[in-house]
Amino acid sequence: MAVVESSRGTAATAAVAEESAGRKLFSVKAVVELGTLVVLAVIYNLVRAGGGPASKASGLRHADWIVDAEGWFFDKIELALNHWIVGVTALAVFACYFYALMHYVATPVVLLVSRKRGGWQYWRGYWALVLACAIALVSYANFPVAPPRLVPGIGAIDVMREFSSWGWWGDAASAPRGLGDATNQYAAMPSLHFGWSLWCGIQMWGFKNLRWRIAAVAYPTLQAIVVIATANHFGLDVLGGAFCVLTAFGIVTVIGRLLGKTGPKAQRAA
Repeated sequence: MAVVESSRGTAATAAVAEESAGRKLFSVKAVVELGTLVVLAVIYNLVRAGGGPASKASGLRHADWIVDAEGWFFDKIELALNHWIVGVTALAVFACYFYALMHYVATPVVLLVSRKRGGWQYWRGYWALVLACAIALVSYANFPVAPPRLVPGIGAIDVMREFSSWGWWGDAASAPRGLGDATNQYAAMPSLHFGWSLWCGIQMWGFKNLRWRIAAVAYPTLQAIVVIATANHFGLDVLGGAFCVLTAFGIVTVIGRLLGKTGPKAQRAA
């Protein structure tokens, strides 16, 4: 009897210790993990900021290809949504702020909550985020695409420019006025605004809570509508962002299975 009670006490102590470790967000390990992401984010932005006259010419040409490929969807859906939201000031301003801010807020929050919960889901999300950005950089470097708002003759309205008096941005999407040259505006394919929101959705769905799962569906859905309505991305750019994230998750999941972190091996070990 004493042995059983001692065993139970040891198990309870271990469970409490494990739970406390899972809640510990600020530690040397956390600084290394999250600091690595910050460094990668700086590198990502420096690489993405490249471009020039050649990038602009290629970006406009590729954008024309996308308009032709989308056909009626661009004419009847994307342009219609873009023109409609300009006429509804409250929604247009909301969309501008949503586009400018949400990916800076939601992605770190979901990452930190994932880390607090710990386990394979966190590490899968961590490396999927890194890999998705790497895939996107390859596309930006080799296939520049202008956003609809910068393509002449297709009828798209630059919503953020129209409502720039409501915020800090000017005529370079969400970049602060006067800093438009610091970003490459001809890197719209894929849309990582949507890609990061999809990453958040996948992570939040794994939290297995009704509120998180509602947010998991609502956030990427709303982000897809916003990036198209503001003419910052084509529909195909959104699909490109989804491709980057889903491919990254797929690769990390396969590696996780091979390493026994998930799948039948992990279940047998558990």
